[in-house]
Amino acid sequence: MGKNFWDAENYSQYIDLRTRPARDLLAAIPDAVKPSIIYDLGCGTGNSTILLKDRWPNANVYGLDTSDNMLQRARENYTNIQFLQSDILNFNPEHKIDLIFSNAALHWLPKHDVIIPNLIQHLNTDGIFAIQIPNNFHMPSHQAIIQILQTNETWQHLLNTLKYSELTSARYQCAWYYDLLTLHGLTNMHLWETTYYQEMDNHQAIFDWMKATSLRPVLASMSESEQNIFEKTYVAAISHTYPTQANGHVLFPFRRLFMVGQR
Repeated sequence: MGKNFWDAENYSQYIDLRTRPARDLLAAIPDAVKPSIIYDLGCGTGNSTILLKDRWPNANVYGLDTSDNMLQRARENYTNIQFLQSDILNFNPEHKIDLIFSNAALHWLPKHDVIIPNLIQHLNTDGIFAIQIPNNFHMPSHQAIIQILQTNETWQHLLNTLKYSELTSARYQCAWYYDLLTLHGLTNMHLWETTYYQEMDNHQAIFDWMKATSLRPVLASMSESEQNIFEKTYVAAISHTYPTQANGHVLFPFRRLFMVGQR
């Protein structure tokens, strides 16, 4: 995404929930791994990068992102980490890397069959490749966006801003990634999926979660009045698919795909 696309304040509203997958990904990296050079690709506000620095305090840890806004927050919060403004698509470090880590970033990019092999080639022998990508695009939270845009003629052109289409099953398949990763030199593979049942205060909270990520390109192309109309329409739509629990809260299932391998 572009350098002005992201909003650190909105993204940080649910920072603990957004960081939990990064913790789970990090936990899958064996204790025997002692990296010296680490890159966190798509680091955002640095909430995942600091986990890497805390585990390996003597390593050279770099966070990479395109967003001015997100990187400003990261640099303010974590002064002992070097944050770089660059695009994963242009990733070409001068040195080999011991650990490439990416939490919820690669799904924004096309052509994983090209991008991922390019990233792997930058690993040292025995280097670790660890990524997590959301795999929730077939669920009502995301499909409702498409349905709303389709039914409003003035918004239909915004369908082109989305990185996914109409889906009835998960967008990303473990078996496809297993073949891609192993064919390009990774071994000791560990792949899994987790559905996080996130407790939200209400249906509005799901919209607030979404507006910081998947809804960003849509809302950025709307006027304020259009945003308000879309918000009300979206909240009404998902209220029919995510039931209110007995205590008044709403469970928001969010599925994610994890991959860890060694070169």
